[in-house]
Amino acid sequence: MTNLIAITIGDINGIGIEILIKLWKKNKINKIILFTNINYLKIFLKKRKINLKINILDEKTKNLNYKNGYLNIFSYKAKNNEENTYNSLKYAYHFCIKNICIGIITLPLRKDLIKEKIDKKFIGHTEYFQNLDKKKYSNMILYNKKIIISPITTHIKVKNISKIISNKRFLYNQIKNLNNTLKIDFNIRKPKLIISGLNPHAGESGKIGREEIEIISPVVKSLKNKKILIDGPISPDGMLINVNMKKYDCFIFIYHDQALIPFKYISQFTGVNYTGNLSIIRVSPDHGTAYNLIGSKNISNLSLLNCYNLIKKIKKNRKTNDKSKKIT
Repeated sequence: MTNLIAITIGDINGIGIEILIKLWKKNKINKIILFTNINYLKIFLKKRKINLKINILDEKTKNLNYKNGYLNIFSYKAKNNEENTYNSLKYAYHFCIKNICIGIITLPLRKDLIKEKIDKKFIGHTEYFQNLDKKKYSNMILYNKKIIISPITTHIKVKNISKIISNKRFLYNQIKNLNNTLKIDFNIRKPKLIISGLNPHAGESGKIGREEIEIISPVVKSLKNKKILIDGPISPDGMLINVNMKKYDCFIFIYHDQALIPFKYISQFTGVNYTGNLSIIRVSPDHGTAYNLIGSKNISNLSLLNCYNLIKKIKKNRKTNDKSKKIT
């Protein structure tokens, strides 16, 4: 077993690789393998006038000899930047499956460019790894030392949210798997959950929406019958009051922006996006490509650093917790 961590290149023109190299130079992040075509990395380094000691782990030669004190690169074929980004996801995943690496940090990418030039069906990191891992369900979990938040649905059209959650089996399993992940990966013995409604004011007793009455409440009742500690649905604008912050371990919102807006405000670019219910550990910093910040001195490296530390924490938790409760 190894303690190496895989890092995907993301958008090489974005801020992720710049933050990574600075942290690596300061030895705040080490024991990593960066997945990128070496030629594209060399172009980047030459353009930025960055000198690094590089050790290439090559697909063709099967050279997988990791060297301390070097930035270790796993190189592979890529026709353009977008293919380089896309291929890094696949190779990093397989390194985790083969237990060469203990987890993956995915640097931010441009989904629109991947869809346009590589894979029209690409939705995002969460869905990509769910499919690659052959899991029917996965959870987007937003982690910060102050709070854990999870949206039930992720990258879908707002007009489709009601239809998606009307599948009560989907809603039930999303919450059940989230509860298991909190136990196993975050070592929370008896997670206390609270879920929002879909509509403003949780539908106002059915006056401005019936999803809370007809869909969410029956699922919450079923989960309680299975001894899962969950309350709600309540109005999303009242979820994160002080009394709830002290009472609950995880705040569940129905859709993406319900969750991401308060999380990013609270975490202030220190948060981690974790994909739960996978056989591998995958995390990502909560900032985007941020082209406008390239070269700036006002860049926080805390989100990436927290990603690195969270992988180690989850790996340790998985090792010590009951194997029978792991992902199904």
